[in-house]
Amino acid sequence: MGASLFTRPFLLLLTQFLAVSTVVAFFFPLQEYLKLLGFPAASVGFILGADALAALVVQFLITPLVTAKTARYWLLGGSIVLALALFLEGSLTGELGFTTARLLQGAGFVCVVAALMPLFVLCIPRDMSGRAFGMISLVRLVPYAAVPPLFDLLGIVPSALGSVIRWAALLALLAGVLLWWLPRFPQEQEESPGSSFAGVRESLTDRNLLLLFGTTVLLYAGYALVFFFLKGFGREQGISSVGLFFTAATVVMMVARLFGGRLFDRYDKRRLNAVSLALSAGAVALLPLLAHSGGLLLLALLCGLGWGVSMPLLNALIFDISQPGRQGLNQNLSLLMLQAGFFLGPLLGGLAQADGGYRLVFTVAGGFLMTAAGAVLLVKKVAVKTA
Repeated sequence: MGASLFTRPFLLLLTQFLAVSTVVAFFFPLQEYLKLLGFPAASVGFILGADALAALVVQFLITPLVTAKTARYWLLGGSIVLALALFLEGSLTGELGFTTARLLQGAGFVCVVAALMPLFVLCIPRDMSGRAFGMISLVRLVPYAAVPPLFDLLGIVPSALGSVIRWAALLALLAGVLLWWLPRFPQEQEESPGSSFAGVRESLTDRNLLLLFGTTVLLYAGYALVFFFLKGFGREQGISSVGLFFTAATVVMMVARLFGGRLFDRYDKRRLNAVSLALSAGAVALLPLLAHSGGLLLLALLCGLGWGVSMPLLNALIFDISQPGRQGLNQNLSLLMLQAGFFLGPLLGGLAQADGGYRLVFTVAGGFLMTAAGAVLLVKKVAVKTA
């Protein structure tokens, strides 16, 4: 592999990742849409996290099976399942049917992303992990920055979400179609020694990896709490500018990843991660206190900076300490932990809101992020491994 990062395969994989990430961002007003459908409040939290629950289960089952050799089949199949799920979600209005389609969506989505990871790692030079995962996570963020204001600009109300996600099925299919233009890697003809149930067991007994996986769960649980509950908090409190929070935070996250990639590879990733996680933890915990005093934008900037640095650095750390041949496997295990966080966050958030309102929700989110900051500092400094 040469020293160049932005090769044709890497850019094509980024485009496929952008397509399925855009699909997920379309669900920004899902909580309100479910209420309009008349679903019980007690069911909303589970449905919000149902796709992550399905992704969690499916990711656990397929991680040892998805290798560079099999990735294309999983990607194509996943894109078809995802497209079908989106069409069903846009058409069904019953609680059972919608929940089933939501579970199917999570299964299809995770098959696509799990297939992308072992292909991505074949494009990444060992000394550019921070820059590479900065770009990958940047692409994931673009839809979250663009979709909410685009919905407002086009006047797309929550009641129209069904029609939107039916059309989104075309984006899911695009991820599969682009496989025809993706060049084949020599490694696709080889067996990967790390992609097996034995490899999973070894990774989950590695102390450093286990700490990073736990940090990933906590980070995304905290993030998911804010993502799914901030809009409801703003509506309850009469804060009209709450949509600006995620737009501003996402723009900062994108800027941090766009211009910070070289710094990610230059400094201690553990310390940078801990500082950024602690920064976002403090900002999230202060949301109920400062949102009314004009501090919402400031907190958005702080959260954006914290999340913008910590998310790609976690993936880069996992890449750096992974044994050669196991990078793709461990990235998929990291994705498994991400899905766990996106399921546990909304689930616990629904319980917290019922017990103590939105203030407790954001306190819990801040606690998750601060605990993650402490966990990443326990990771032993490990030199970047080369084949």
